[in-house]
Amino acid sequence: MMSWSRKTIVLISFHLLAGHCKSLRTESPTSPLGSEWIPAGLWIPDLFYRALANFTVRNVGSIDCQKQTDLYETNLRNHTSWAVRMAESWDRRPIGILGGNMYHFGIYDECVDVRYPIRGQYCLPEVKLISASSDKNFSFIRTEDLDNFGNNHTWHTILGWADYPDQIRRNILKLGICIPDSCTASDLQISLQKEFDNVFSPEDIKAQVKVDPITCTVGRDMYPYNTAYYVTVSILCLLILICCCATLHHFIISLNHQNTEYAYEISNPLFSSFSFINSCKELLKFDSKNELNIINGLKLLVMLTVLYGHKYGYLSGYPLVYSKSLEDLFLNGPNIIITSMNLVDPFFFFSGLLMYLTVSPIFLKKGPVWIKLISPIIYRILRILPTYCMMMAIVSHILPHYGDGPLWPQKVWHEAEKCKDYWWTNVIFISNFIDAKYQCLLISWYMSCDIQLFIIGVITVYVYTTNSKYGIGLVSVLLAVSLFVPFIITLLNKSDAILQVYIPFLENARSSITFNKTYRPSYMRATPFIIGLGTGFIIPKLKEMKLKFSQITVFAGTIIAFIIFLWIQLYGAIFYQRDRPYYPIEQAFYSSVSHSVFPFLCVIISVFHFTTGYGLLTKVFANRFVVSLGRLSYSVFLVNLPIMLISQSSLRLPNYLSAKNLFNAVVHDIFYCYLASFILYLVVEAPFRNLVKIMFGRRIKKSSSTTNAPVNNTV
Repeated sequence: MMSWSRKTIVLISFHLLAGHCKSLRTESPTSPLGSEWIPAGLWIPDLFYRALANFTVRNVGSIDCQKQTDLYETNLRNHTSWAVRMAESWDRRPIGILGGNMYHFGIYDECVDVRYPIRGQYCLPEVKLISASSDKNFSFIRTEDLDNFGNNHTWHTILGWADYPDQIRRNILKLGICIPDSCTASDLQISLQKEFDNVFSPEDIKAQVKVDPITCTVGRDMYPYNTAYYVTVSILCLLILICCCATLHHFIISLNHQNTEYAYEISNPLFSSFSFINSCKELLKFDSKNELNIINGLKLLVMLTVLYGHKYGYLSGYPLVYSKSLEDLFLNGPNIIITSMNLVDPFFFFSGLLMYLTVSPIFLKKGPVWIKLISPIIYRILRILPTYCMMMAIVSHILPHYGDGPLWPQKVWHEAEKCKDYWWTNVIFISNFIDAKYQCLLISWYMSCDIQLFIIGVITVYVYTTNSKYGIGLVSVLLAVSLFVPFIITLLNKSDAILQVYIPFLENARSSITFNKTYRPSYMRATPFIIGLGTGFIIPKLKEMKLKFSQITVFAGTIIAFIIFLWIQLYGAIFYQRDRPYYPIEQAFYSSVSHSVFPFLCVIISVFHFTTGYGLLTKVFANRFVVSLGRLSYSVFLVNLPIMLISQSSLRLPNYLSAKNLFNAVVHDIFYCYLASFILYLVVEAPFRNLVKIMFGRRIKKSSSTTNAPVNNTV
């Protein structure tokens, strides 16, 4: 009896001790940071699966929603094909959360391809995970070890996450779900929130659900077809028809009347302006003796770099399956990528340089001063507007119907609506002074800056041609002001010296305060234009002096200038350092200097080129092929972001950001950008440019080459 009692006591004691240990493990474990609770043996995918294993929209919404849900559940139990396809088209167990895989799309097309007896509706809810208890500490000290930035504890990484600008958020997931199309986004949000509360609340976790109606789509074009759509399509078709007729007329007359004066009847403005043959001849026009050819070559080089940067930004700002390669960029570089948001400064420089070379002869002619001042401005605006307006119309009314996908409505439709409401700010060139969230076409700020600076440039050139001393003095004052204004604005507002391409900016550039307040205004971007204008004053004087340099001096000077440029440019990476104090003077000074580095390099290249030349290197940047592609820069500048928007918004799965994938994506989009710009050039830009020439009494040349081959100084 005594033996049995001892055994009983030991067993009971062991059982109580085990229960106490289990209680300690499941209810109040300790952690390195002192949090008092961690879900035992559970991870986020387990909790999601608990909530979503048998999920559908139940007991909410309209009668139609409830009927379709009942029909779906009945057929799912019977393994009916359409119901099973809806059910298997989305993930219940998200993966790669710690790796930065925020988007779990499922199979979009499998969902929306269900059309009978109910239509499948694809939605993309957002779920944010936070601690439900304020007295539990999940904070952690972030390290630069991207594999262990949550102090080696995954729940701390999720529940203690802060909004780090250089890392993808780990506490937010976006999960594709397929539901009947009679149910609304609100119905889905209510049902999801209820299921998540049942599963996550007992674990002291709050799962906040948000379903934006624009993220719910079905397998048909949901964007409305309105009168503006049909008008835009009709205008495009009419322009193409006119161009085809003019081309056919040109071709027939050229065949029948070769080597006669009658063969040039096609040069009648009404025909030659719209002829594809004539437009192609102008595009391919080349004079090997024209010193300005190199400008088109340099514009091509800069444009290719801009396209690379834009594509990198689009790939990084859209869903990534593994974000480490992007996050590593902010820690380990290459720094040239994150410091090159001033890459369009060479375009401002070329604009100022070419503006002087093309406008100054006007002021040497006789005629009323006010006509001389106004005519270049009107001429430039009329050259820009047709292509500009066509792109706005396409983005507003045609682009939304062009594709589909989980992200298509929220990305493309928003762009279209902005252009429908605020196109007029582009037409009068003030888009850089309105809030960026309303800006039609993300690049329109550049066009507004260009015209605003061009107006200042025309006045400056007039003063210079009237009195060179006053002109030089005016340029000097403008340059000083253009350097002082960014300095003082950055200092007073305590803004960033450069536009930092952190992840929130990549996801939505319009949300950036720096982009909105200090990147777009013309008074912050005037320095390159003024330097280009001043270079235009200097170059003719140097040519008159017949100044020559040795080839050693030319190349050595260029290399030294490039090294200085690179050092100043890469200094901007210091502003990406984590926890670095903000030094107002340093930020203000670099804000002023950063827009001078590209113009500095361009001045050196321009002086050496126009006085001496770069020998064989000149042929690389000034051959027929390169010059022709350079002439497409304006159209490429307009079409590149819409092209990239199409390719990225059509995604069905997240990207993987690798060098190979980036290269393939860049080559793909560059090809389509130049193809689209070539079509836009033939149908809109070249014909209307020629019509504007006719309006201003300028003769359209018939020859295939000319001493002063045209250089497009718009971009």
